[in-house]
Amino acid sequence: MMLHPGAPLGALAALAGAVLIYLTRQGTLGGAAAGLLVALVIVAGFGVPGFVPLGIFVLGSGLLTRMGSRRKERTGAAEPNRGRRDERHVAAKLALPALAGAIALFGPGPTPTLALVTTAALAAAFADTAATEAGPLTGGHAYGVRGMRLVALRHGATGGMSSGGFFAAAAAAILVAFGAWLAKLLDSPLEAGVAAGAGFLASALESLFAATSWGTRVGHFGRNVALTVASALLALSARALGWVAS
Repeated sequence: MMLHPGAPLGALAALAGAVLIYLTRQGTLGGAAAGLLVALVIVAGFGVPGFVPLGIFVLGSGLLTRMGSRRKERTGAAEPNRGRRDERHVAAKLALPALAGAIALFGPGPTPTLALVTTAALAAAFADTAATEAGPLTGGHAYGVRGMRLVALRHGATGGMSSGGFFAAAAAAILVAFGAWLAKLLDSPLEAGVAAGAGFLASALESLFAATSWGTRVGHFGRNVALTVASALLALSARALGWVAS
């Protein structure tokens, strides 16, 4: 086991974040506890650099959920339970980053590949949340594919995304990825760009997948797992093609 030297400081930050999430009602008690467990695994493997993109995703998601909450409730675009995330939300979007952190802890350490997987998954998770939460506040219609046709949908409809949602998703993915680079989890701006691009593209593909029969079958949480896996695979494909150093 290779505990990262920065793990103790990261653990303190993770504990403070979990308490903040619960006290501000961003998550249920189970959600805050599950989030703390994920954060501890990530900081054990990656140290404080791993906590930075995770913190951007978690705290950014809570902020976006509260922005215009009454307006979103009136239009039916608000998340259930006033956006409070429980352990199912944590498992769906953070299982892959937690797995990468565990591999770093018990295996070869925080390798560039594991760092890229973690960042890409978190970029996709935040891009998806940003599109869902910010899209309804920008006005206009959401659009989605129904029967091979692009149709207008209400905000909050499964598989729908607005132009504002696209911009919010892109900004969220960039924020997570370049936050990871500034924290030195990633080695270069190019890696950050690949992670951001993978996260944004995965969130757009998830919207298309949601409208299919398979998307309906796996449900909301299954699609969130697929979202993070797809983003990680896209980023790894870019590395395999030589777009970023191995």
